[in-house]
Amino acid sequence: MHVKSIKLINFKKFRDELFEFNDDINIFVGDNNAGKSTILEALEIVLNFNHRGRPFSSEFSPDLFNQDAVNLFLASDKTAKHLPSLIIEAYIDGVPEYRGSNNSLQADAQGVVVQACFDASLEAVYEKYLLTKPNITSVPIEFYKLDWLDFAWNSIKPMAKKFKALYIDPTRIHPTMGKNQYISSILNTALAKEDLVKLTANYRENLQVFNNSGEVKSVNSNLDVDHLITDGTLTIAASTLPVGSIQTGLQLEVNDVPFHGIGKGEQRNIQIKLAIQNKSHDIDLVMMEEPENHLSHANLNKLVHYVESQRDNKQLFLTTHSSYVLNKLSIDKICLLHSGYKRLHKLDREVVRTLRRLPGYDTLRVALSSKVILVEGPSDELVLKKIYQRKYNRLPEQDGIDIIVVRGVGFKTFIEVGKEIGTKIHVLRDNDGDYHGNVVQERMEYMAFPNIKLFSPVNNEEFSLEPAMIYANAIDIKTLNLFAKEVLSNQTYKMYDANISLEERREYLIQWFKSVTGNGKGARKVDSAIKLFDSGLDFMYPAFLDEVFDFA
Repeated sequence: MHVKSIKLINFKKFRDELFEFNDDINIFVGDNNAGKSTILEALEIVLNFNHRGRPFSSEFSPDLFNQDAVNLFLASDKTAKHLPSLIIEAYIDGVPEYRGSNNSLQADAQGVVVQACFDASLEAVYEKYLLTKPNITSVPIEFYKLDWLDFAWNSIKPMAKKFKALYIDPTRIHPTMGKNQYISSILNTALAKEDLVKLTANYRENLQVFNNSGEVKSVNSNLDVDHLITDGTLTIAASTLPVGSIQTGLQLEVNDVPFHGIGKGEQRNIQIKLAIQNKSHDIDLVMMEEPENHLSHANLNKLVHYVESQRDNKQLFLTTHSSYVLNKLSIDKICLLHSGYKRLHKLDREVVRTLRRLPGYDTLRVALSSKVILVEGPSDELVLKKIYQRKYNRLPEQDGIDIIVVRGVGFKTFIEVGKEIGTKIHVLRDNDGDYHGNVVQERMEYMAFPNIKLFSPVNNEEFSLEPAMIYANAIDIKTLNLFAKEVLSNQTYKMYDANISLEERREYLIQWFKSVTGNGKGARKVDSAIKLFDSGLDFMYPAFLDEVFDFA
């Protein structure tokens, strides 16, 4: 069974949206309040008729309605015809029993729907209610009915449901509240059915042994011995009822510590692994919230590897703020909520393979930013930030411009992600002494993508940002001296100052940045960039750096 898509009408922030999914893994990413968790909540409601682990009928509230729909109702005469309906539809493959055309798309499809709408049988009651001129400030859900139906318009019974979906959220676990429900979930998912039957029978037999023990009989013999409480025989005994007794009496422990007493990270680890392993093999779909929470990088690495190797054919839905998680599980499984909804299922295969092998790159920043500047190293980032700060008295990130150091993975990986999403990406790159061969030719590759722009010094002598900055400040000896004094140590500046002409001083600086043994591009760049960033010097810089910030 796979959920192909979900339709949300008047549910929370979504007025009328259709979200399509991948058959295997779906990784929801987006800014805070973008709607990632809302989609998981909707899936839990429509697939399990639960909301946050509790029956939807007890959790249904006016807060679940889309605010625009609520405002339209409140601005109306508030008669029944204006009451909004809340509808969640899941379009599913693999459940032919649920085929029908009773859905908002009027499609002949397999699926299930949860709808909350006005109960027509209460129309007369509602009309009398309105005659009292009530002060209505929200949707009056007391007059609503809830239905859980398939697309043939048959009611769905939880015990007879044709699929099984599991929602994992350790924040719901409480030392007492919900423990029985969680133990039940563990028992049902982690054990084969025959093992569960054996465990239940053995548990009940051991309770009977407890009831027949000498200690219990001794206590009971002295309990209400004078029959002051009842004429009958009053005793205490462990419950041996077959239904629910095992969930009430058992608790999960790790190294003899109750489950609720272990760390949050280990709780999350265990929950996810039990769900993915699922010895009963009857779970079709798993939903989880931010698996990276409370986990160190090493433990997150182990968990993601476990999910990869043990997921089998279960459809997986998860939210994350971790680039590592989405890179490792496959970046083309992104379901991006950012100025709309977009999947990256058509992303270049080589980019996907690269990031799965090298998952440590912060590709999520490209996905979530609307304006990105890619640079080759941290020195470039510092220089750009200083220029922007001087011009606008604030850093670029305060205006939504994210400068990302690309390093060894190369610009192409990040650009390909930006191409799919439509992120505006400006690339500041070195020309490496061949502007036409390294920059002009590369620009040709991205001519069809106006959101991708490359910037570089035109002069081949300005092979990277440092010589470009040196040339910009070499308008005269005084200006160049001021620049050199900021970026050089006192001892190095004395050697620089020994040169006579402007050209000699300029070339000395260029060679100084290049001349570190074992690093032809200059290991001194970052140190000098930090000095420049911390300085108050009104230094000169090449004009193309202003263009790098122009996203108009």
